[in-house]
Amino acid sequence: MKRRGFTLIELLVVIAIIAILAAILFPVFAQAKAAAKKTSDLSNVKQVALAQLMYSGDSDDMIVANGEGQVPKNDWWQNLQPFTGQQDFFGTNFGAGAKAPLGFMDPGAVQNWARETMPYIKSMDMLVSPGAQNDVNPDLAPVANNSKAGKTSYVMNGCSSNKSQTSFSKPADTIVIQVRGTTVREALAVPKLHFMPDGWEPANDADLWWVGHNFSNGGNYGFADGHAKFMKRNQVKYKNLGFWEWVNIEGQGWTNPDKNSTMKAVPNDTKTWDQWKSHGACNPSKIE
Repeated sequence: MKRRGFTLIELLVVIAIIAILAAILFPVFAQAKAAAKKTSDLSNVKQVALAQLMYSGDSDDMIVANGEGQVPKNDWWQNLQPFTGQQDFFGTNFGAGAKAPLGFMDPGAVQNWARETMPYIKSMDMLVSPGAQNDVNPDLAPVANNSKAGKTSYVMNGCSSNKSQTSFSKPADTIVIQVRGTTVREALAVPKLHFMPDGWEPANDADLWWVGHNFSNGGNYGFADGHAKFMKRNQVKYKNLGFWEWVNIEGQGWTNPDKNSTMKAVPNDTKTWDQWKSHGACNPSKIE
């Protein structure tokens, strides 16, 4: 019998069909993968929010604190919640350097939300967002090849730190945990609450460009009542973080926390992202 093979034209047609199918299906697969990561991240955020609820149930109704009692007291605007993953902070070693080589889980690190809630979470992987890569900064990146070292892709709302859970006036609207762009060894509080000698409770860092944009210019947020949901960056209002009076933004004046968002939709719009200079009174129990 005489065998007949495929002609060059037939092979080209088959290759063209495969290329067309690939062009159609690959974006679909990418979207499905992104949706799966977003769902997994939402589950993580919800578990962390619930862990804070359980912590308060075992701690006289108090939300976990993040560095209170361990901040310097020699300057008005220096008395704020510390960074727990940077070796030096305003001249004081609060970080994950020589005194805290295991990041926020190190016994030498300051009190922080991630270490305090770990007994309720029980899994370091739950503190890592599938939508975040390891930070490229070696001072912030997770410690390699050490399962006991701290690593997280989430930040706590510093305005809720060390507050009574039942004192929140609108727990279903108050954010307690949010996602950041990279995975690091530090357990941060953002916004960062200040501790003033006269008892005033201002906060800055109302938003930073590396927070809340892991999925389509948005992120998953955990709330004080234990629920979690996805929100676009420009849907988050100052009052969702606990700001209850007018907020002053450097170069932009005062803004109403009830009507104005803390961030624009595009995270790389750095011209208006100098929000660490913004400040205002922040206490979730005073939101109306």
